[in-house]
Amino acid sequence: MKARRILLLSLLLCVITGIASAQTLLITFVGDTSIGDALQFRNHENSYHDVVKNKGFDWPFSLVKEVMAADDLTVANLEGSITTLKKHKDIRYPLVIDPSHVQILKEGSIEVVNTANNHAFDFFKPGYADTLRHLDEAGIVHFGTLSPPSSTGADTQAVVEVKGIKIGFIGYTYPQDSDLKRIQATSARLREEGCDLIVLSLHWGRETHMTPNNVQYNFAKKVFKFDIDLIFGHHPHVVQPIALYEGRPVLFSTGNFTFGTMSKVDPSTGLFQVEYDIAGDTPRLAAVRVIPCLTSGSGDYRPTPVTELDAQKEIFAKLSFKKLPKGFDALPDTFLETGEARFD
Repeated sequence: MKARRILLLSLLLCVITGIASAQTLLITFVGDTSIGDALQFRNHENSYHDVVKNKGFDWPFSLVKEVMAADDLTVANLEGSITTLKKHKDIRYPLVIDPSHVQILKEGSIEVVNTANNHAFDFFKPGYADTLRHLDEAGIVHFGTLSPPSSTGADTQAVVEVKGIKIGFIGYTYPQDSDLKRIQATSARLREEGCDLIVLSLHWGRETHMTPNNVQYNFAKKVFKFDIDLIFGHHPHVVQPIALYEGRPVLFSTGNFTFGTMSKVDPSTGLFQVEYDIAGDTPRLAAVRVIPCLTSGSGDYRPTPVTELDAQKEIFAKLSFKKLPKGFDALPDTFLETGEARFD
């Protein structure tokens, strides 16, 4: 029976998952990914560290790794410090990740991570330096700017080339209008360096709120003036709907994906896939799709694909807007049924 369930799940993923081809570029975005625990929980039974110790590095993404391996690039928001340091900020949940857990990202075929978020400095600047060092040693591309960079020292962008297409990555946490000039200058520089696509990762919005706020809408409008192609949003720990602004995707919040300290508000999540047609001179948006999943907490921590059609549609509905401010467009109604919007 177990083998039959695995076969059915594999068949389902083949049907709903985009598969990269020579004429397309397929990027998968996944949300808040903390492959560790709050420090006070790390030695507890059924903690993230305990589960990985017992089940192996391939466990957290074991139900979705086929999807992430079949795309051209997978991008995640990495939360927590990859460090063995003990000194941390006086906060409720200092997130710590054992250095060996970097292998979890590799097992899950996650190639790129954003490090600009509110947990980046949980173990102060030395902990952040450890994080970047361990990512570099593992060959995981990272990017992120923590404002003001003149004070934090954290100001890294990334350029990844896939199928001859250069993709630039910029990341900010709690973005403010004071960041706009830097974002504009960085975007212009990345274009000068030959980037065909620019992804802006924003750690923004209110935690546990399933709709964007006016600050998010207004900031999105401003940054799209800077030749940004896509906004990859995270931080609320729940999903928020997807919109288009002048034909460019806004993933307002991609929710939790695998997280040692779980939000109990709503477990809905997914693999957010954006497909570009690269047959012409410049990439053209071809599709946006979501492979719906549910997060799981203590003792498991795996994002699990949703296979029941009505349950899938419930998640698609959470990702669809009924009303939007001027300038934004909702995904077409077909998304409510299939989880895919095509722009052929």
